[in-house]
Amino acid sequence: MDNGMNRRQFLTAAGAAAAGATLGPLVPGPRAYSAEPIVVGFVSIFSGRVASLGETGYRGLEFAIDEINAKGGLLGRQLKAIKQDSAGKIEDAVRVARDFVTRDKVDLLMDHSSSREAFAVREVSRDLKKVTMVTASETTELTADPKARTPYTFRAARQTLHDGIVGGIYAAGVSKAKGMTKWYSASPDYAYGRASTEEFFASLKASFPEMQIVGQAWPKLFEPDYTAFLTKMLQDRPNACYSALWAGDLVTFVEQGGLYGLFDQIAFFGINLADYTILKALKKVPAGMHSGSRYLTNVPDTSANKSFGERYEKKYKELPTNWSQECYTGMQFLAEAVRKAGSTKSDDLVKALEGLTVKAPWGVDGTVTLRKRDHTIVNYAIGWGQTQPQAPWVPKTSSVPWDKILAQEEAYLKSKGWV
Repeated sequence: MDNGMNRRQFLTAAGAAAAGATLGPLVPGPRAYSAEPIVVGFVSIFSGRVASLGETGYRGLEFAIDEINAKGGLLGRQLKAIKQDSAGKIEDAVRVARDFVTRDKVDLLMDHSSSREAFAVREVSRDLKKVTMVTASETTELTADPKARTPYTFRAARQTLHDGIVGGIYAAGVSKAKGMTKWYSASPDYAYGRASTEEFFASLKASFPEMQIVGQAWPKLFEPDYTAFLTKMLQDRPNACYSALWAGDLVTFVEQGGLYGLFDQIAFFGINLADYTILKALKKVPAGMHSGSRYLTNVPDTSANKSFGERYEKKYKELPTNWSQECYTGMQFLAEAVRKAGSTKSDDLVKALEGLTVKAPWGVDGTVTLRKRDHTIVNYAIGWGQTQPQAPWVPKTSSVPWDKILAQEEAYLKSKGWV
């Protein structure tokens, strides 16, 4: 356009003119909306080996938006999402996030990136003072380190430290019962993999001091062939292995490990195994593996969680994933903050989001809370159990009370100098 009007303004004006010409004066109906929707910019990975991250996450966001719009939207306006592929590249994630804010003028930003990109997108949020809801990066440091956190970044994703505490306590019980003292790890070589592994072992060591780490494998993200890591692990003969591999990387590792008979010799503890993305991608789900819950309809075993799974499955013909529920929850937080603030301005939303509690299908009591101190969520369900080859895949899980999780979390954060 050469008249100072951008494309959105042009289309809005043209649409309004056409409506006025054909219908005369507009009369508000029962769900009248203003011309401009509230726009959410969604940056994620939609291509390559972990495309399921963006695909299932975006469905969770879309699902929440459809429900909110069906009830009248927000502030008399519809919600709308726009998405863009970062391809898992830091520079692309930064460019997309910046363009969403400066070019597309989005009202809200949702960062559904891996931790590699999320740390960089956090700086965009800081620089442009745009409220950003993180719905995939789980690395504790993202929001826990007071020297690095930003007032505009909030996290509706789970946190590696919380998962690690529960997983370590669970693994300690199994280790004591079976005399498993020699441990290994196989996790991706970047912030998330390193943090998840460190925090799991710290919790395991606290409950089972006899354990020792006899080897660690750090494959790069999107590693195509795990042969060298698998053969080295078998040579080192650990009793058990912890892994923070995820999405297509975990599927490949499990299938290649099965060819080597790895899981007949070594107990496997995979935090990301019990999620429908992985379960449906595996040719056969091995029995007896240990996993933390990601999204499962029976964790928590509540009517609200089952209803969420059923409604989602009816719409998309597949069960939700952990990423679906995190994006769904993130949008609930943003929507409630807009209602509370009566505004989409970032500074108003920051005040509304801090300490906010919303209903969520994976909440222990049906709700989760964004902690004011570090803008991360608490009170979500975390369970660990053993797999079976068919639904419900992890029929029984054990959990840890949140007061115990928070006490152990506080001790860990103090050891890092973060509180």
